[in-house]
Order: sequence, then structure tokens, then C-alpha cells
Amino acid sequence: QAGSYGTLGVPAGTNVPGARDSAMAWKDASDNFWLFGGTGRDSTGTSGILNDLWKYDGTNWTWISGASTLGQMPNYGTLGVTSPSNMPGARDGAVVKMDASNNLWMMGGYGIDPSGFSGALNDLWKFDGVNWTWVAGAQQTDVFGTYGTQGVASATNTPGSRENAAIWIDTSSRIWIFGGSGYDAVGNAGQLSDLW
Repeated sequence: QAGSYGTLGVPAGTNVPGARDSAMAWKDASDNFWLFGGTGRDSTGTSGILNDLWKYDGTNWTWISGASTLGQMPNYGTLGVTSPSNMPGARDGAVVKMDASNNLWMMGGYGIDPSGFSGALNDLWKFDGVNWTWVAGAQQTDVFGTYGTQGVASATNTPGSRENAAIWIDTSSRIWIFGGSGYDAVGNAGQLSDLW
């Protein structure tokens, strides 16, 4: 089924996301259901990777941001700087988790980079309910991991690109990521067992 997007930012009974799988979904503190991307049908009924963001308030769907057509490249903006023009690219299989301050965190997945290449991603994004911020990771696909010294934090450490990992946030608001399918330190691709 194709998506029926309606008007950006306007809830309506006729709005509905298109059929999809491997999308990212979460619930906020106000019990709104959110849905981002995945592989599915856009507004024309064409199938591919999506970057549309939806909110369901228990009655109506609202198309919040992203495109109504598939295959969109990201707009990273400036690292660490929130902007209305920032937008993750089309992807599926990313991991998402809400923190205690009602911010969403999303990492990786299989998607499209700014050059139009498809592959595994290692970018980390924060969504505050209105705007996206690119927080860490690369702007290209298929990045190898930089592990550093086990147990020692460093600004140069970064998980390799991956999809379908596990994520959680502890009581000290630290983000934890485990495994998934992606790239190790020397560029081997496969299932990972690394904890970050």
C-alpha cells in the first residue's frame, strides 16, 4: 500500500504511512507513537528505502518531516549543531531509544550517504521532538570501527558501520550499543559482538 502523506505537519484521518518493514519506532513521554524510515512504499507506491518521519497521536497520523518519496540523501549540517534543515537519510535497520529527557537517539542502519552510496552507516543522531542533530559518526557508508584501548574512552573511538544492533540507555543517560551486522576494525563484514 502506498503512503498517504497529506500536508506536512497537519494531522488528518486520511494520512497513513505506506507499507514497510525494518522501520524504526518509539513512544514518547506523551504516549505518541513515532515511526521513521524503513524499506517500503512511498507516496507513489514505489518500493525502496525511506526517510519519512511520522507521529501517531492515538487518533491521527501526522507526516512530520523527511520526504514522501524514497531514496533520500541525508543533510548532516554541522556536527553537534541542531537545525531545522538537518535530516537523516533514507535507512532501515537502525537502532533507536528514548532517553529520560524525551530525546530520541538513532544510530546506524543500512542507508544512503550524501554521495548517494548505499551501505551500512555508523552515524548517531538525536531528535528532540522538533529537530535533528548529527552527534557523532561518519557521513559515509561502510566505515571500519576504531576501537582504541578497551575500557578507555577517547574522542577517536567510534563503532564501525552496522545495522540491526542492540541499544539501551542506562540510569546515568549513557548510551550502550552491542553487536549487529557491520564492519570490524580491519574491514571484515559480518556479525559483531562488540559492546560500546
